[in-house]
Amino acid sequence: MRKMNTMAFSTLFALGLTALPSGLQATTPTSVDPLEYEIPMRLLQMDLPFEVEYNPEVRKHLEGYLIRGQRETKQMLSRTAMYFPIFEYYLRKNGLPDELKYIPLLESRLQPKAESSAGAAGLWQFMPIAATHYRLQSNDYVDERLNPYRATEAAVKMLAQLYQEFGDWSLVLAAYNCGPGRVRKALRLTGCDSFWDIQHLLPRQTQRYLPALIATIYVAQNHEMHGISPRFNPNHQKRFRVFRINASLHLADIASHCQLPVEELLRLNPGYLQDFVPAQPKGHYLILPEVAFSKFQQYIIKESRRGSTSYAVAVLDSKERETAHN
Repeated sequence: MRKMNTMAFSTLFALGLTALPSGLQATTPTSVDPLEYEIPMRLLQMDLPFEVEYNPEVRKHLEGYLIRGQRETKQMLSRTAMYFPIFEYYLRKNGLPDELKYIPLLESRLQPKAESSAGAAGLWQFMPIAATHYRLQSNDYVDERLNPYRATEAAVKMLAQLYQEFGDWSLVLAAYNCGPGRVRKALRLTGCDSFWDIQHLLPRQTQRYLPALIATIYVAQNHEMHGISPRFNPNHQKRFRVFRINASLHLADIASHCQLPVEELLRLNPGYLQDFVPAQPKGHYLILPEVAFSKFQQYIIKESRRGSTSYAVAVLDSKERETAHN
């Protein structure tokens, strides 16, 4: 069941509607602010894995996306072509709701090198302590929080574990933001089991988190209705392949052999802080354009013949991601 707070219901009541009749499409009278009528009606129809409330905090974030920050919203949405297939693949693989793919829009605006003042980094904004817990490596050469694949694997694992504990996605999202300990304490003090009932006991940032995510999901799903049409970067739509590299390699050597700019490899692989992939028994992920696949195979064969222990195993390419999604 999804609830709407007093603000939303008073708007609908004033318009003579307290429920959306079956088959009726939400339309907006020209004299009514969309944020007062049209958007709350659409929110009623959104099928999300958690309870939805339309309140002043949700409205504030919607205004930020749709009115004050349209340019930034377009830029953010343009990056979905690159990263959503990765999120969708891992969520589907682990049986988690597809709607969780919108978390990185809120966390990082889909900027893999995003870093907060508190030290969180990457698409999923892992704090150092959480990164260590989920075995995301961070040193002078590598920060796996910035690697789209490794960070997504860890985030999906975290979300799955939180859901095993709380069994409610709104509580999971709160715990993802402020930590499970604070959510447990709020549940214990109130005896309630709903985010909206324990919200006042959580940190201010977490109180705003679910409303902000509701607004983010709405905008991602309905931006065209508000005249926001992102221009997709061709680089974000190129096919690519992902490899697991077990021994040390230099990106400049790979770029030279594959006839690619080093800058393109660094853009695709923001987790490498220098022109170097250090040796790692479990392997590091390397993302390459699909057009470089055969040349990269030749490079690995050449390195092996020279006695190098380097080798790579294909992990997932963009075509497989699309197959998994479809």
